[in-house]
Amino acid sequence: MTFVNAVVTESAPYSYSTEEITRAAGQWLADFPVERALFERLASSTRIERRSFAVPLDELITLQGSRERAKIFNEVGAAMLSRVIRGGLDACSLQPTDVRTLLMTSCSVPSIPSIDTRAIAQVGLSPSVLRVPIFQYGCAGGAIGLSLARGLSKGDESVMLTSVELCSLVHQPSDQQGGTIVGAAIFGDGAAAAVLSERPGPLELIACQSFLIPGTGSLMGYDIHDDGAHLHLDREIPQALLQAAPRLISDFLSSLNLRSGDVGWWIFHPGGAKILSSLEDTFGLSREQTTWSWDSLRDNGNMSSASILFALKAFIDERLYSRNDLMIMLGVGPGLTLQVNLFRCHA
Repeated sequence: MTFVNAVVTESAPYSYSTEEITRAAGQWLADFPVERALFERLASSTRIERRSFAVPLDELITLQGSRERAKIFNEVGAAMLSRVIRGGLDACSLQPTDVRTLLMTSCSVPSIPSIDTRAIAQVGLSPSVLRVPIFQYGCAGGAIGLSLARGLSKGDESVMLTSVELCSLVHQPSDQQGGTIVGAAIFGDGAAAAVLSERPGPLELIACQSFLIPGTGSLMGYDIHDDGAHLHLDREIPQALLQAAPRLISDFLSSLNLRSGDVGWWIFHPGGAKILSSLEDTFGLSREQTTWSWDSLRDNGNMSSASILFALKAFIDERLYSRNDLMIMLGVGPGLTLQVNLFRCHA
């Protein structure tokens, strides 16, 4: 049995309201009235109230070049990663050398070596810790990372899953295409760490399933140009997701002799209000059953792989569940990749 013992999170250092971000976007898009109007429409409908970024807004809207982005990621990202690792250790009363495996998921900057090498030295983890840095899973990385951590957990050894997503560093001010506009309207920055082991904890991760939706590989990801990565988000993503997710989850639960009605709580990737509402309607769920995804979206925007860990922390902290309740987690990422994790609630 593998348990989630604790989850800790940290927002990026510069926090702004949606109104402040919209004003800054007005400067960025001052010479593009159609795109500015699109951004304002999106910002007003996202249900996002605040987002945090690795750099101040005035720097973000003028960000240029891969070199500066890598520098920010290596400095700010490594510092955030070190803090959430320390937070995870403190939450579980662990020593740094108790962590035998360290997973880190991020799709922000392809830094080599990964920033986990800096954090290992800063925190004092064992130099022999098994490192598993992950990049291409994108927004699904948090949910998939939990599944991987379950597979790597053994005995009393602790596995730590971490996420550092500085999504703002993917922003391309010179690009006014739809994907960049949408990304600027929804994405934020954050970091998280989850500690898993076979020691009893609040949640037991009892089953996992990954699924690649055929024919959807071009809908989400990065277009690589000479000046770096440009976010690509196709308008067909919600429809593709809603066509595949209900059947996948139903089949997954059926394989465990369960139905959706047996699951009391649901955490969906906080990718957007439209998708969250549609999934609620599809499964006949109340807002009380999914509130942590909405809260994470409202307070942070979409932080890629970190988002679902923010929602998971809130679920654990609020403790609305009863012993033996079941909870489903759905991660969504490029591919399109779906990750379904089933948890049983404990103390």
